[in-house]
Amino acid sequence: MTGLNKLRMNLTVMNTIVLLGLSVFIAVVLYATISLNRDSDINNSLEIYCAQLAGNLDYLESEDPESPELEEDRVNFQAFLEGLNKNNVTYMVWNENFEAVSASTNLNIDSQELKNLILRYVAEKQSKYWVVNYRTDTQNLKVCTYTIIGKDGGLKTFQVIKDMSSESSVLANAVNIMSIVVIIGAVASGLCGYFLSGRSLVPIKKGMEHQQEFLADASHELRTPIAVIQTNLEVVRGDGEESVNSQMEWLNNAYNETKRMHRIVEDLMFLARADAGEVHIEDSEVDLGFLCCEVAERMLTVAAGKQINLLVDVPDTPLIVFGDESQLTQLLVILMDNAIKYSESGTYITVSAEKAGTMVVMKVADQGIGIPEADLKKVFQRFYRVDKARSREEGGTGLGLSIAQWIVERHRGVIDANSEDGRGTTMVVKFTAYSSTDKEASCERTEV
Repeated sequence: MTGLNKLRMNLTVMNTIVLLGLSVFIAVVLYATISLNRDSDINNSLEIYCAQLAGNLDYLESEDPESPELEEDRVNFQAFLEGLNKNNVTYMVWNENFEAVSASTNLNIDSQELKNLILRYVAEKQSKYWVVNYRTDTQNLKVCTYTIIGKDGGLKTFQVIKDMSSESSVLANAVNIMSIVVIIGAVASGLCGYFLSGRSLVPIKKGMEHQQEFLADASHELRTPIAVIQTNLEVVRGDGEESVNSQMEWLNNAYNETKRMHRIVEDLMFLARADAGEVHIEDSEVDLGFLCCEVAERMLTVAAGKQINLLVDVPDTPLIVFGDESQLTQLLVILMDNAIKYSESGTYITVSAEKAGTMVVMKVADQGIGIPEADLKKVFQRFYRVDKARSREEGGTGLGLSIAQWIVERHRGVIDANSEDGRGTTMVVKFTAYSSTDKEASCERTEV
């Protein structure tokens, strides 16, 4: 099963790659969403800080900020500074001469760099609020620049600077967590995929094993008649001077094996078409009781040839089932033919049918050699025979009951074998009875 193992690995790898790709895509989208939302929130906060800082310009430019008249402004500005410190934000206020009007005591960027940003802001005619990322080997900052015209007619520039270290650390941790989750998910996906692909390939594995066994059995079954034909024809060829009549025994042996091989091939072709769903089906109402009588009448000659009595016991009332009449006929032929092959001269074979509740039960009972209990579950296997020598002698192919089982299951029925070794076998087949109610429902579905 090297091919299946390779297929299993390929399925596992493909599933893992697909799930890994999906996980990475989700992680990237999640990271981008978090990053964009974070930047948007921080940018909005910095713009608000700049506006609030501009609102405190009069207090910042006052000659005596400590005067009692500015007490309220001083309290408000101190509360504003506390909010900045809490969020790792510093500020710088410039006049038109690029002189510092006010600045945080813990300013975390060189003032010259801030001046350069102001020059870029003016030169590039940026929007009212200009937020830029400022990164060095040791710093990761966001700087928001904002200008207004003061009451004295001079240009006033406000800058707030946000230290992004903590936010970057949180985002990096989120990336690490997502990476770990993706890796764990990939490993779990691989293990689960390997397990599930193994489960899904079980039917294929069984099918391949069944096919290999079937081919081996078919080869074996065909090898025997071919060998017999070859042996008998070699005898005929070796006696070239003999007449045809004197060689008739060998020719008859070859001919009989040819007929047997033809039956094997026909049965194999039927099962192959059945497995492929290519058997032509024409369902209709079938009177199973009448069909039992009809097929039994055809099999009387075969039974009489072995001095076997064939009895039919069916009620006068119709036993209607819904199915393919030709297939149901084939089913009855197989069951009766099997019963005749494995019955001794002077015995009885009884074919009966009756209605039991919603089911039509058909039985073919013989007084033949019977089937050992250990073999009862195997009789429907292809090429299985209880008595191989006798089956070959009677011209059996070992495929009849397999075909019978397929026909019964195709008609949504059940077939079972009841037997006592040495005392005969009863094949029991159950079909759902077809009633007028079923017919009306079928007509209604057709009209709709």
